[in-house]
Amino acid sequence: METNINLKQLSPEDGDDCYQLLKEIGEHENDFTNPVHHMTFEEYKEWLIEQDQWSKGENLPHGYVPQHCYWLYVGSVPVGFGKIRSGLTEQSRLEGGNLGYAISPDCRGKGFGTILLNLLISKAKELEIKNPLITVKKYNYASKRVAEHNGGILIKETENWWYFEIKI
Repeated sequence: METNINLKQLSPEDGDDCYQLLKEIGEHENDFTNPVHHMTFEEYKEWLIEQDQWSKGENLPHGYVPQHCYWLYVGSVPVGFGKIRSGLTEQSRLEGGNLGYAISPDCRGKGFGTILLNLLISKAKELEIKNPLITVKKYNYASKRVAEHNGGILIKETENWWYFEIKI
């Protein structure tokens, strides 16, 4: 496995490589919300500006909390995308949690989800998010294993969801 792996915070200057990554990931694949899937490149560039503002708590839609977004790079190629919500709303407590991520379809099953979640947990700690919540759809056994490999403790289970807490 490539050893040059790093996490890069989303920036309005991000280019086509990150755009192409998000185009490969479905709009609601494994319950990860990806509005870029159907966007033009110009719309994506506007979305980057919006996401950068949201990470600073600026121009948040009503009921939203600041959200920090990151790219997982392997060498010079982005292979994953992650989100950290600084707080939880009623909705994100049920579906979404504090941490969410997606890996490019052609890079799945190679351990990148585990690496990305581990790096997101480290960032959550830096952001002073206590015991972040991860929600996983019951059919998504790969994400369940990723949460468990990163110390996720199953705190709740419903018909459709697993809820994991990471002790920080």
